[in-house]
Amino acid sequence: MKKAYPFLLFHLMALVFAGCQEQDYKEVYHKIEFTSSSVEMVQYNILDTSNTAFVQETIDDLGRTKELKFYNNKHELDWAGSGFYGGPIIKYDYEEDQIIETFFSSETEIANDFRISEVPFRFIYHLDDQNRILRIEMIYKIDFEWTNESLNNTIDHLEFYKQSAFEGTALNEVFGYTYSIAKMDGINPRLK
Repeated sequence: MKKAYPFLLFHLMALVFAGCQEQDYKEVYHKIEFTSSSVEMVQYNILDTSNTAFVQETIDDLGRTKELKFYNNKHELDWAGSGFYGGPIIKYDYEEDQIIETFFSSETEIANDFRISEVPFRFIYHLDDQNRILRIEMIYKIDFEWTNESLNNTIDHLEFYKQSAFEGTALNEVFGYTYSIAKMDGINPRLK
């Protein structure tokens, strides 16, 4: 019987430790409407998602939006299309003075390949000490096959984009926070 105590104690401690590591996440749902070029916010905090397009917002234990998932009325991940900011899944990471917003086309696939769309797959919002956006950094993904045709197409796309690369973005707030109630624990940073 004495040999069982260390075994039980070890497993009990492992369970307690694993429980302490888990984040306490909350999910809320908001009604949306897909148009040909955007996703419109219709109503926050809905209880019934049957036969309606909606966004599922995951909120972490600090009251911040951690993830947004966009679903059509058939409960399939959906988005307004490539060429627009966003994706069917938007994930957030928070640093001391940054909000990192990353767009995904699926759970593991980053959205918006620069080869076919000049839309970034990630925004990094740099914040001041009053949580105002100082600047927005745009990060792009580019994948291509190493064939003469694909390299030429990529070069053509880069040459075209080079003309407007420094125009920046029209964003003045965190893109996905439009579809969120939590935001950054109730704070909606705006461009300074």
